[in-house]
Amino acid sequence: MDQSAIQRRLELLEKSEAEYKTKKEMLKDSLKADEEMIALEDKAKDAKTRMGAHKAALLNEPNHRKLTADLKDLSQEIKDAKQLLGDELIAYFMENNTLEYIDASGQKRRFAVSAKFLKSKGEQ
Repeated sequence: MDQSAIQRRLELLEKSEAEYKTKKEMLKDSLKADEEMIALEDKAKDAKTRMGAHKAALLNEPNHRKLTADLKDLSQEIKDAKQLLGDELIAYFMENNTLEYIDASGQKRRFAVSAKFLKSKGEQ
């Protein structure tokens, strides 16, 4: 694939993203101007505040604190395992030039490899 095709695709993507942002702002502004929507949002904020306080009280119970800590640990384990699996699948793809993997039970499993541009440290 030549660079001009990539450049055209980048320009189309940037144009679509800018149009999306503009239209999303227009819709957001329109919703902010509706009186009934404002009143409903105020009621929802109050209910959310009360619900949050109640939830915090429940989560502060000893058995819930333990479950929360366990969930946090498991979540990190899952995140790490997914990252490692992704790295290993990329290496498998590069080595075998296939998007299929046959697992220990003999089941053929397909996977995807994707690419995207990352923001440089100065763009944040």
